[in-house]
This record gives sequence, C-alpha cells and structure tokens, in this order.
Amino acid sequence: MKTYTLKEVSKKINVSPGTLRKWEQDFEDLLDIPRTKQGARIYTDLEIELLLEIKQMADKKVSKEAIRQEIQKIEEPEDVEIPAMQEDSSEMFLEEVMPSEPELSLDIPLEKSSAPDHDLPLETVADEAITPVPIEEIAMKNTELFFEAMETYKKTFLSEVKDEIRSVMRKEVLDEVRKEITKGTYVTVKSITDSIYKSTENTKAEIQELSESVEKISEETTDSLKQLANKVTHASLETSEEIFSLSKQLSETSEELSHYVDVTNNEISGLAEAITKDREILIEERNQYRNEVTQRELAFQQMLTNFRDVAAAKEKRWWKFWT
Repeated sequence: MKTYTLKEVSKKINVSPGTLRKWEQDFEDLLDIPRTKQGARIYTDLEIELLLEIKQMADKKVSKEAIRQEIQKIEEPEDVEIPAMQEDSSEMFLEEVMPSEPELSLDIPLEKSSAPDHDLPLETVADEAITPVPIEEIAMKNTELFFEAMETYKKTFLSEVKDEIRSVMRKEVLDEVRKEITKGTYVTVKSITDSIYKSTENTKAEIQELSESVEKISEETTDSLKQLANKVTHASLETSEEIFSLSKQLSETSEELSHYVDVTNNEISGLAEAITKDREILIEERNQYRNEVTQRELAFQQMLTNFRDVAAAKEKRWWKFWT
C-alpha cells in the first residue's frame, strides 16, 4: 500500500494544502486521515480518491451537505460487503444445522417442562401433565427458540468476524504504514542530506565570491586611502609653509609694532613733559594774573574809598549812588 504526504497529495490533485486541511475539518467524520508519531498526515489511494470526488463536487459548487451525502453513498458499499459475507456464512450454517431440528424440538420441551418442577406445587404439575398439548404449538415454540438461538449466534459470529477483520486489517495497515514510514524517513534523510550538501556547496561558492569581492573592495579602499594620505600630506606641507610664512609675518609685524610702541611711548612721554611744562607755565601765568587782578582790585577799592571820602567832604548828592 503506497502512502503520500500532504505536499505530494497537494501536487497530485492540484489542490493547496490549506484547502485539504479545511476539507479534513469539514468532513472529519468521513475523512479519517492517519498520522505519524510526529503528527504528519499519511494519505493512501482511498483517501486520494475521496479527495478527488470532493474536489470535483467542490468545483461544481456543490454544497457541503450534498458532498457529505455523496461520500456516504460511496463509502456504504464498502461497509456492506462484510455483513453480506457474514450472512452467506450464517445461511450455510443454517443449512448444516436444519437436519438436527427435530432433536432440538424434543429436548427443548423437556427442559421447559422440567424447569418449573421445583417451584410449582404438586397439584399444578398433575394438572399440566393431564392437559394435552398440541404438536403444532410445540413445533412453533421450538422453531422460535431455534431462531432466537440462531439470531444470537449470528450476532456473536458477526461481531467476532468484524473484530477479526478489523484486527487483521489494522495489523496489515500498521505494517504497511511502518514500512512506508521507514522508506519515507530514509528518503527524507537522503533528500535532506542531498539538500544540505547542495546548500553547503552553494554556500562555499557564495563565500568564495564574497571573499573575492571583499578583496577587491579592500584593494580599492587601500588605493583610495593612499591617495587620500598623499593629498593630506601635500595639504599638510602647504599648510605648514603657510603657517611658517604667517608666523614670520607675525614676528615681523610684532617687531614693527614693538618699535612703533616704543616710538609712540617716547612721543607720549615727550608730549607729557611738554604738557607738564606748559601747565607749569600756565600756572605761573595764572598766579601772576591773579596777583595783578588782586592788586588792581585793591587799587580800585582804594580809589573808591578815596572817591567816597572826597564826595563826603564836598557833600554832593550824586555820590550817594556809590554808597
């Protein structure tokens, strides 16, 4: 019995794995998909046929209930085959047992009549022994008892046959599943090792390409760094020359400034001395002018006093203005 995985069934019937899982949920009472210990689904040809039927009806936009009824009709003949075989075996058994019916008819009334001897009183037993029983009634009772016994035997026989068939089928299915799982694991391991080997080879090639690209980039980077270092060196030399010239100019300028400051200080000191001399001269002149003014004021006061005295002596009115 060949088994398939979910992806294989999806490719085989051209249906996505999600749709298959949804069908399994919608028709879980009809689709019994076995699984491995790891939980992986295992599909046989029977499940694939049912899935194809579901796909055809789903493509025709058939409702879920109609699909369910169609699947039940498909699965019913398989369920009916075992009871038919069991009924044939029961009929053969009936044909073999039918010649012994008269013996059973003789024995069963004895058992029935002997059973109540311990419970009934003596008078009742005597009355029953005297009452005559028709032979047809006894035959009917024997036939009913026989069919009841055959019915119970048929039920037990059918249940035993069902259990036996189930156990045998289960063992066969388990053996096939184990074989297929072993094959599948071997194939899976082989495919995984092949894919790992291929991926390692691809990884090696990619690493080689990456290393080559890194080497190229590093070479380009070193060249660019060398050019940049040369530019920086040239710029630093030019900058140092400019700095040297600037420092030289600064020193010359500082010397000129110091000389100019010295000259300016000398001029300022000379100017300060001249100002000091002029100030002294001005102070002397001011003192002289002050003395002259004081003397003139004293002379003027003396003159006024003399005028007053003269005016007082002559007693003239117009001199009162000055008093």
